[in-house]
Amino acid sequence: MKYNYHQRRQNRIAFAKAQAEKNERASDSFYNAAKHISIFIPPGQPILVGHHSEKRHRREQKKIDNNMRKSYEASDKAIYYEDKAKNIEKNHTISSDNPDALELLHQKLNDLTALQEFMKSANKAIRKNDKAAFLKIPKATDAMWEKLNTPDWIGRKGFPDYKLTNNNSVINNTRKRIASLEILTQKTTTERTEKGVRIVENVEANRIQLVFPAKPNKEVRTKLRRQYGFNFCYEEMAWQRQLNNAGIYAADAFIESYNPE
Repeated sequence: MKYNYHQRRQNRIAFAKAQAEKNERASDSFYNAAKHISIFIPPGQPILVGHHSEKRHRREQKKIDNNMRKSYEASDKAIYYEDKAKNIEKNHTISSDNPDALELLHQKLNDLTALQEFMKSANKAIRKNDKAAFLKIPKATDAMWEKLNTPDWIGRKGFPDYKLTNNNSVINNTRKRIASLEILTQKTTTERTEKGVRIVENVEANRIQLVFPAKPNKEVRTKLRRQYGFNFCYEEMAWQRQLNNAGIYAADAFIESYNPE
């Protein structure tokens, strides 16, 4: 949510790292427990069926197997959380929850627009085989000229059309996001109550929230999650999802179908 976005992100990273360390320690502990038990069983010692040691041998072997299995499972979890922490840290997607989102999106739009102009100008120079004109383009280099003049597998030179098309699509989507967020910044938090449920358009949190007078039954909770995309937030004590047109529509659709008991 907007008002604690950076802190929540750091909390998620810290939690993932802590879980990775916890599971790594657990994995070592289970492995050492299995190893300790195995010390008392001679290597290659078969189970002596009918011997007084049979039950103990089987019991100890089962303990070894269980501890090794738990060690592998904990190790897998440790790897999962290590990767999760790294992915959060590397994720540079601009979230609408980020209080700096508008500034970052404007910078992204400027970069994308500059790239689009660069590709168009470069292709124009390459079509004319005008290296001097190409080198006058900001950030153009001799190495780029050589690379862009090397035909691809179907003989094309310069930037292929699909790159300009894809980049232009991202430009348009970024402009739409900026427009949407600018509208949102002009809004104020509002709420209304229908069928006993408070419907809050929480601008500060960037969430559309449903607050019930009491815990809804399992059927309603399942419908909120699976059909309407809401999740319960203990911090807000509300069922919520991102505040956008889709979220508002989902809230209205749920309320229309909701029958209080």
